[in-house]
Amino acid sequence: MLEQLKQWFVTDQTQPAPSTTSKELAITALLGEVMMADGQASREEQQQLEHLLIRLTQQSAATVQQLLAEYKSRQDQVVSLYEFTAELKNLPIAEREDILYALWAVAFSDGQVDPQEEGVIRQVADLLYIPHSRFIWLKHQAQKKQDTPHQPG
Repeated sequence: MLEQLKQWFVTDQTQPAPSTTSKELAITALLGEVMMADGQASREEQQQLEHLLIRLTQQSAATVQQLLAEYKSRQDQVVSLYEFTAELKNLPIAEREDILYALWAVAFSDGQVDPQEEGVIRQVADLLYIPHSRFIWLKHQAQKKQDTPHQPG
């Protein structure tokens, strides 16, 4: 009987989880959640999101479109950001900060950061174990980059 129980636990643990999320889809979902946090997606936000996904995931534009389609099909089923950050929280800190910077870049891309967008980014930073000081620094870096093209040259 004890052997059967051991076998059952070993077998149960080796089966894949029913709702696994790839790193690329997790990044796509987080960026999408920031873009949609204020209830609207501007053209600038959509373009910035696609550009950042190509850079962060190192995938082709066609693959990024597939990731976006998959995210959109699952969007109504999203319960919490944890299901996406769980996939990313063990990445090196530089990669996690790169993702957080991208979230800020999406939020700033339409010229203003909505409080709901900032709330999503703050929650992601906490779930990715990014210190508050880096959260603020990354925000300022993204804001400076956004403001740079508008300054006279």
